[in-house]
Amino acid sequence: MWWKVLLLVPLSVLVTPLYNSDEPRVLGFPLFYWVQFLFIPVGVICVAVVYYKTPDHKAGDRR
Repeated sequence: MWWKVLLLVPLSVLVTPLYNSDEPRVLGFPLFYWVQFLFIPVGVICVAVVYYKTPDHKAGDRR
Protein backbone atom coordinates (compact mmCIF):
# COMPACT_ATOMS: atom_id res chain seq x y z
CA MET A 1 0.00 0.00 0.00
CA TRP A 2 3.04 2.28 -0.15
CA TRP A 3 2.04 3.40 -3.65
CA LYS A 4 -0.88 5.42 -2.25
CA VAL A 5 1.71 7.83 -0.85
CA LEU A 6 2.40 8.74 -4.49
CA LEU A 7 -0.87 10.71 -4.44
CA LEU A 8 0.95 13.32 -2.33
CA VAL A 9 3.26 14.13 -5.24
CA PRO A 10 0.58 15.83 -7.39
CA LEU A 11 -0.65 17.66 -4.30
CA SER A 12 2.81 19.08 -3.68
CA VAL A 13 2.33 21.37 -6.69
CA LEU A 14 -0.08 23.33 -4.49
CA VAL A 15 2.78 24.34 -2.18
CA THR A 16 3.88 27.23 -4.37
CA PRO A 17 6.50 28.70 -1.98
CA LEU A 18 8.69 25.69 -2.84
CA TYR A 19 9.16 26.85 -6.43
CA ASN A 20 8.03 30.49 -6.46
CA SER A 21 11.16 31.82 -8.13
CA ASP A 22 12.34 33.40 -11.34
CA GLU A 23 15.61 31.50 -11.70
CA PRO A 24 16.61 29.11 -13.20
CA ARG A 25 14.98 29.74 -16.54
CA VAL A 26 14.40 26.97 -19.07
CA LEU A 27 13.77 28.09 -22.65
CA GLY A 28 12.98 31.54 -21.26
CA PHE A 29 10.35 30.28 -18.82
CA PRO A 30 10.85 31.07 -15.13
CA LEU A 31 11.04 28.22 -12.62
CA PHE A 32 7.45 28.81 -11.49
CA TYR A 33 6.02 28.00 -14.94
CA TRP A 34 8.19 25.12 -16.06
CA VAL A 35 7.79 23.29 -12.74
CA GLN A 36 4.02 23.43 -13.20
CA PHE A 37 4.37 22.04 -16.72
CA LEU A 38 6.69 19.33 -15.37
CA PHE A 39 4.15 18.32 -12.73
CA ILE A 40 1.51 17.45 -15.34
CA PRO A 41 3.14 14.24 -16.63
CA VAL A 42 4.57 13.44 -13.19
CA GLY A 43 1.10 13.73 -11.65
CA VAL A 44 -0.46 11.59 -14.36
CA ILE A 45 2.15 8.88 -13.84
CA CYS A 46 1.67 8.89 -10.06
CA VAL A 47 -2.11 8.66 -10.33
CA ALA A 48 -1.84 5.88 -12.94
CA VAL A 49 0.48 3.85 -10.71
CA VAL A 50 -1.94 4.14 -7.79
CA TYR A 51 -4.88 3.26 -10.04
CA TYR A 52 -3.28 0.11 -11.43
CA LYS A 53 -1.86 -1.00 -8.08
CA THR A 54 -5.23 -0.77 -6.34
CA PRO A 55 -6.56 -4.31 -5.82
CA ASP A 56 -10.13 -3.44 -6.83
CA HIS A 57 -8.97 -2.31 -10.27
CA LYS A 58 -10.56 -4.08 -13.20
CA ALA A 59 -9.78 -2.95 -16.74
CA GLY A 60 -12.83 -1.43 -18.37
CA ASP A 61 -14.91 -1.62 -15.19
CA ARG A 62 -17.42 1.22 -15.03
CA ARG A 63 -19.43 1.64 -11.89
